[in-house]
Amino acid sequence: MIEEALYRTRHALIQTIHAVSAISSRSDRHTALHQEQAASLAASIGQRLGLDAHQLEGLYLGSLVHDIGKIAVPAELISKPGKLSPEEFALVKTHAQAGVDMLRNVNLPWPVQAIIGQHHERLDGSGYPLGLAGDAITIEARICAVADVFEAICQPRPYREARGCAEALAQLEHGAGSAYDRETVTALSALVRQAGEQDFWAYIDSVDFSSTVILTPLPNADLATEHPHGAPPPRHGEA
Repeated sequence: MIEEALYRTRHALIQTIHAVSAISSRSDRHTALHQEQAASLAASIGQRLGLDAHQLEGLYLGSLVHDIGKIAVPAELISKPGKLSPEEFALVKTHAQAGVDMLRNVNLPWPVQAIIGQHHERLDGSGYPLGLAGDAITIEARICAVADVFEAICQPRPYREARGCAEALAQLEHGAGSAYDRETVTALSALVRQAGEQDFWAYIDSVDFSSTVILTPLPNADLATEHPHGAPPPRHGEA
């Protein structure tokens, strides 16, 4: 009974995170799509790095809402064409801490708040909001940071055209070991080579982490049948 209660509680928490993501999509569909693609990419990188099932679960869920704090930023700044003023950029940067504050009192079994708050931190301490460096940044946040930057450069934005996978990867490789986690960038590079630049996002989207978030099923067959997330996702190359 205790195991069943824990299972159902964990399931409810996952549903809550998906609900938070869905709410944010109503006000800013562009950011919601960015979060969805960054989450799938982060989980794909995490698989390649050998993260365990619990870490992959948290990485995907945290990345799915990593920009939730943008709800607190004026929408006209998120989609403003052209360069932001220093004052405007300072306001946009508050989204990381705002996201943490939104979930501050929610007790989750994954480092979701850390991913939200740290995805703009950089290994050399040059990031925000706290200027964390090195191991002070969780591995999940380091992976989300790389996925976030890669997706943002690859894909089009309301204020610019897409720059493509090659430019995105080149920028990350330039900062590998200083701003970005080197092993994470190496894993991303391997994914790009495996999928090919032209088909990369179709390849990432082919693994639907939204319906395969990993939960350890209970022995109870009925509960396993009810479980909506299905079996764990295949590792790339095994599908």
